[in-house]
Order: sequence, then structure tokens, then C-alpha cells
Amino acid sequence: MCLLDKKAFVDFITTLWNIWNYRNNAIFRGKEEDARVIWERARKLNDDFRIHNFSIWSILPWAPKTCKWDVIKLNVDASMKANRTSLGIIARDLDGFVLSGKAIFINRVVNSESAELDAFLEGIWLAQSLNLDKVIFETNYACIINHFCKHKDDITIFGYHIKKARKMLDSCSKVDIKWVDRGCNKVDYSLCNWSLSNCYNLSVEMDYPSDIHNLVISNVI
Repeated sequence: MCLLDKKAFVDFITTLWNIWNYRNNAIFRGKEEDARVIWERARKLNDDFRIHNFSIWSILPWAPKTCKWDVIKLNVDASMKANRTSLGIIARDLDGFVLSGKAIFINRVVNSESAELDAFLEGIWLAQSLNLDKVIFETNYACIINHFCKHKDDITIFGYHIKKARKMLDSCSKVDIKWVDRGCNKVDYSLCNWSLSNCYNLSVEMDYPSDIHNLVISNVI
């Protein structure tokens, strides 16, 4: 076996496993199969493993995700408690249906301005990962909006970071940022509180957990 390369060795072990499985079926279930069937099953198992194995270079070329959504709202929020910080980001369509979201736990406290900026940046990265074209950011932190709207005349360090954030959004055909009341950010706020209480990160997609689902439904209603 020392003469086999890694790929050949994996093929060999998989074939042995399928032969062993075939013998069990033949002995205990009286089910016999042609040797060609066993070989094809082993070959397909190897191909599937290499395609879905993330520890090696992907066999299938990566293609950016293309979504056919129209305008997407991104709610961003941040919370601080007991020397801990949490960021909450939720992406949803105009009907309020949650498409994706995350809660990020940071085991240190930062000032509110920096925390809200980090949440905004996380929202931008989420928009990029979803390949969104038209986005509306919603936040209850007016400072972010003021710097975003007056970035050309802003010479502060915070304004510099906002300019970099705007540069990241150049690929979008439409970008807007709006102030919303904390009541409109209830899902984000709840995600932040969940992350602070559990000291854990959380990612949600369209198949979000039932407790998050209840928050979304109550917020839409």
C-alpha cells in the first residue's frame, strides 16, 4: 500500500468498504449484486467525496451566487453589555421575509460609534456575499447616517472609514441608508441579546431556527 498515492489509496479503501458491505448484504439479507455494480457505487462515492470535501482544492469551479431579488433591506445593530459587544445583521426583502442574517459576539467592549460601524461593515460584507445589487441599510444610529451622507466633507477618522465603506458598495447599482426606530430593529436587537447571553456567534439563512422565526413574524405583524 505504500506504493499507492493518496487518491489511489482512497479509491482502494472505498472499494474494499463496498465489497464488505456487499458481503454483509449477501450473508444477512440474501441480496447479491454484480461486481460491476459494486465498482460503480464505489467510484460514485469517491467522486462525491472529492467534490464536497472542503479540505482540498475544489474540483468544481467556484461561481458567484446570483440572486434575482430586487431591493433588499439590511438592518444593522450593535449592543454592549458587561464588557462584551455583539453585532446583529438581518437581510430581508421588501415583504419582510428574512433571507440571511448573523449575530457576531466580541469578547470585549468598544464604544458605541465603533460598534455600530462594525455592524455596518458586516452588513456590507453580507450584501457582497449574497451578490446584492440594490440595498437599503437601516439603522437606529443617526451618527452613521450623518457621516454617510456627508462623507465628501468629512475629514474625521470615522469619516475615513465611512468613505472606505462606501467604496466597497461601488458594485451596487443602488445604495441607500435610512434611520429607523429601535422598534423596527427588534430582530437585530434580539440577535444581539442572544449572542451576548450565549457568548456565541449565530448565522441564519432562509431555514432560520423557530425562536428567530417567531421574532421575525412578530416584527412583520
